[in-house]
Amino acid sequence: MGKIISILALFSDHLFEFICFVRYSSSYSLNSSTKLQGRITFNYHSLEKGLINVPIRSRFGKAKISRLMNYLKLWVVRGYDVNNSQFRSGCAVLKKYFDYHAETGQEINDIISDNEIEFFSRYSEGQEGGTISFNCKDYFSSSHSGFNEFSVSRHSVRHFSAESIDYTTIKRVISLAGNAPSVCNRQGWQVTFITRKSLVDEVLLIQSGLNSTSESVKQLLVVTVNRGVFVSVTEWYQVFIDGGIFVQNLLYALHFHEIAAVALNWSKHYFLDKKLRKLIGLDPSEKVISVIAIGYPIEEFSVPRSKRKDVSEILKIID
Repeated sequence: MGKIISILALFSDHLFEFICFVRYSSSYSLNSSTKLQGRITFNYHSLEKGLINVPIRSRFGKAKISRLMNYLKLWVVRGYDVNNSQFRSGCAVLKKYFDYHAETGQEINDIISDNEIEFFSRYSEGQEGGTISFNCKDYFSSSHSGFNEFSVSRHSVRHFSAESIDYTTIKRVISLAGNAPSVCNRQGWQVTFITRKSLVDEVLLIQSGLNSTSESVKQLLVVTVNRGVFVSVTEWYQVFIDGGIFVQNLLYALHFHEIAAVALNWSKHYFLDKKLRKLIGLDPSEKVISVIAIGYPIEEFSVPRSKRKDVSEILKIID
């Protein structure tokens, strides 16, 4: 009887989360500022990633620019806060895109109209957008500094050199990352280190989020969490919580050891998840949390600026 009750409780929890996601995510409607902001950020960040390519592909992202412009205009029409960090960053990225093409003498009037230029120029004033350029030495200059400087200095890097990371260094990284907290200290995480280039390419093809810079990726980390460490039906989502905490600690550990990295989205359909697990021999009990491309960066590179929200947009105080 107890098992039946547990299964029903697990089913009801999943049903509740399903209803909440349908109702409150931006997948099916844009009836709130939060939903619209999510669409704005998603699209401007995609353009940022295009702006770090070497060389930048001429006139790229036409459909994304059109969608982003529509979302930005809708933001203003609805009377949402035009000082919002993500709205202004979206405008700044479009300004960066326009400036690049203007400076290189490329005509884009069919992509961005004069009225649209006036629109995003007005709201991007004083706001930097697009990319940040580094050389390798400067990028790691704060990797052993105090946490404030250290945390701010880490960015997602997508351009890697041909130099490989040795097993001893990876072991040190994983050991440091293992200090991450987990529910009741159960430490369900696992890391698979992939060094065979052909297999790296197959994994990246399944992940499909790093197409323009995937050739430079020689090594990957696949982070999973084993469901076997969880003891209650109420802990089904703890897989993602513990896994997410570990991934962040792992990214910090990589930065501390002066290794560049970018965590890649693994919000994939079941059949792709199954395909990856079969490809690299994961146990069925393991849930994939993230694929992380790692390597030593090239000497000169750019990263997306990825504007962070202001504290006032994040913090809620209850006295």
